[in-house]
Amino acid sequence: MKKLLGKRIILWAGVFSLLLILSACSSSNRNVSDAKVENSQETVQSDERKEGSATTVQYTTITGEQVEIPANPKRVVYLGDSLGDFLAMDIPVIGNNLVHASGKVYDGKTSEIVDVGNPGDLELMLSLEPDLIINTYHQDADRNEALSKIAPTVPFNSALPYKERVTEIGKIFGKQEEAAGWIAKFEVQLQEMWDKLQLAEGETATVFLQLGKTLYVMGNRSLGAIIYDEQGFAIPSAVKEHIIDEGQTFVTVSEEVLPEYAGDHLFILVQDNDESKTETDRLLQSPLWGTLPAVQKGNVYITSANWNTDVLLALEQLLEELPQWMQRQ
Repeated sequence: MKKLLGKRIILWAGVFSLLLILSACSSSNRNVSDAKVENSQETVQSDERKEGSATTVQYTTITGEQVEIPANPKRVVYLGDSLGDFLAMDIPVIGNNLVHASGKVYDGKTSEIVDVGNPGDLELMLSLEPDLIINTYHQDADRNEALSKIAPTVPFNSALPYKERVTEIGKIFGKQEEAAGWIAKFEVQLQEMWDKLQLAEGETATVFLQLGKTLYVMGNRSLGAIIYDEQGFAIPSAVKEHIIDEGQTFVTVSEEVLPEYAGDHLFILVQDNDESKTETDRLLQSPLWGTLPAVQKGNVYITSANWNTDVLLALEQLLEELPQWMQRQ
C-alpha cells in the first residue's frame, strides 16, 4: 500500500511539473506571439503611411494607452524642452514653449515656430489648428483632457536617453528607418570625433554648471551623454558614486569639495547672466581653483550653459564644438 501510494505521489508530481513547464512554454509563446503581432501591426501601419493609404494610425503611448493620431501630421505642437530632437528629425513643429530653445543650438531654426508659452496657452494653441500635440508635461490629467480637445495628444518623455527618444519619435511619425539611420550615422561620426581627440586611456572629465550662485556637477545626461560616451572620457569616481549610481542627473556642490569631483579635464557651463558670470569669475580666481591639476595643465573649457543638453540638434553640433573647445581640431 505504501509503495503504491509513493508511486502515485511521484506520478502526480511528474504530471504537475510537466503542466508547469507547458504553462510556461504557453506563456512564453503568447508573449512571442503578442510581440510578433505588435511588430506586424507597426510594419503594416508604417507601409500604409508610406503608401499614403492611411489617414490615421493607432499609436501606443508610453503610458500604454491607444491613441488614434494622423498618419502623417503636418501641424505639430510640441510642449517640452527637447525641441531639438524634433527639428533634427524634420518634424513639422508649428508651436512650442520656446523658453527652452535658446542659444547657438537653435540659431535660425525657430523663426517659423510660434511661442505658445510655458507650459502652453490653450487658446493660442487652438488658433494654430494643430493636427497633433506632443506633450512632455503629461502628469496633469485635466490639462491632458483640455489638450486632447484641441488635437490628438500623446505624452513624450524628454528625460529618456537620446537614442530612446529618437526611436520613439520614429514610432510616432512613422520614421523608424530615419530614426535608426540617425543613430547609426551619429555613432560613426562620434567615433571619428574621439579618434581625432586622441584621449589617453582612463583620462577623466567633469562637467560643472554655474546657474547664478549655485554650482552643479552633472552626471551622464545632457552634455555628459556625449562626454561620457563609451569611447570618450572616463567618469571620476565621485561623479559615478554620488550622481550616476544614485540615479541622479546632477548634484549641487560647494567650493570645498571641488577637488573630490574634478577630473583631468573640466568643462564649465555658465548661464548667460551677470550673476552667473560674476560667480564664475570669483571661482576661477579662488586659491583652491588654482590647485586643481586640470587647471594647472590648462585643461579647462568655459562655454555657455545652453550646451547643457543632449537634444539631437545639439549632439550633431557638438561633434564640431567639442574639438574646438579643446583646441584639438
